[in-house]
Amino acid sequence: MLRIGGVRLGNVGILARQRFIAGNNVHIGDGSFINNGCLFDAEGPIRIGTNVAVGPDCRFLTGGHNIDRRPTYRAGKVFLAPINIGSGSWIGACVVVLPGVSIGEGCVVAAGAVVTRNCEPHGLYAGVPARRVRDLPTG
Repeated sequence: MLRIGGVRLGNVGILARQRFIAGNNVHIGDGSFINNGCLFDAEGPIRIGTNVAVGPDCRFLTGGHNIDRRPTYRAGKVFLAPINIGSGSWIGACVVVLPGVSIGEGCVVAAGAVVTRNCEPHGLYAGVPARRVRDLPTG
């Protein structure tokens, strides 16, 4: 059904209960696995590399609002920005990835983290906002 809707999938495992908004902007590479209950707000493109594990209830949000100057309505103009998840990464349960973020290859993002800026490859990221906790082995 996802392929019919325009989602580009490699040879991947996807459990039930996913939600895709404008889902034809999603590409998921070979060997990746998407757990239950994830949301792909793909008004902008979402690219997930090969062999990526995504835990349950994650949120990938490509759109947001600029903060408006008007005190009566702060949600200003809508903006869109792509999300990229590098190959070999592991995104823990309930992670939120915000617009414009790239997560480098081989990263681990701890459960419950909110990723607000780019993550350099081969690092463990945790917290709100997510920050690099330590380097991960590359060999």
